[in-house]
Amino acid sequence: MKLGGLVALVLVLTGCDNPVPLAATVEASATQNVAIGGRAQLVVKLTNTGPAIPHLGLVFMTADKWYEHHTVSDFGGCTLASDSSAFDCGDVGAGASASFVIVGAAKDAGTFHYQLALRELVRPFDFVNDHPDGADLQKWDEMITP
Repeated sequence: MKLGGLVALVLVLTGCDNPVPLAATVEASATQNVAIGGRAQLVVKLTNTGPAIPHLGLVFMTADKWYEHHTVSDFGGCTLASDSSAFDCGDVGAGASASFVIVGAAKDAGTFHYQLALRELVRPFDFVNDHPDGADLQKWDEMITP
């Protein structure tokens, strides 16, 4: 009977192992100055250096969301997941590289501040390159003129 309890304890503890964190090298660039109606783009390139990332989300962490200030004409292989404040760019396998070029026309005049984090859009919703003080952020400002 004691052996059965020991086996059960080992199984429980094995299930509690911390998963390998999501990690990637990330480069992001975006149009920073554009007139209303002008072409703007957001480019995100990454190489996954960790485990597979299910439903990679390009998540906007600020009140400004790029997709709200642009009429998106090309989602670059992603779909809009507005309930997650994100673009859902699908699965990215371990060791895989991916590039997403999202194109739109600017529609709102103003200066906007964006902070973009990458995370999986399925439970447990882990961030890519997460740290105790928060996930890595890609940051930029954009000025859209009338």
